[in-house]
Amino acid sequence: MYQTLEQKVEARNEVIKWLMNYALDHQFGITFSYKANDDDPSEAFPEYSSAVINANWKNIDEIPFIIGHELGHLMLGHKRKEFDESPTKRILMERAANEYSLYLLTEYCDLHEIYFYDKYTFAHAFGIPKDCYYLLEEQA
Repeated sequence: MYQTLEQKVEARNEVIKWLMNYALDHQFGITFSYKANDDDPSEAFPEYSSAVINANWKNIDEIPFIIGHELGHLMLGHKRKEFDESPTKRILMERAANEYSLYLLTEYCDLHEIYFYDKYTFAHAFGIPKDCYYLLEEQA
């Protein structure tokens, strides 16, 4: 996949730039915050049309997926009040945001003519967390 660490970092930075431009094109703001803990979650704030991304996240390779996930909340019009209504509602909204992130990452690949041998190589390249692999299985 990548020959060097520099190539991996450059590829990750390119998809992050694309996602940031996508956010701006849709009038959403993305802020990177170096939170004290590397497991503090990133969050979307629909009332402010913005999201805050933990740039200190424990697995930096997951940052593109996380940005796509938070953009998913914004693009899908999720509201904090609905998110807090019930565990079922929260699960459904999280799933929809995960699906949106996958949509964005596949769109990026299509636009840049990036192809992968299989869905797991794609998942690894974009830092899709293993607990989201169920989405890959469903798309088979």
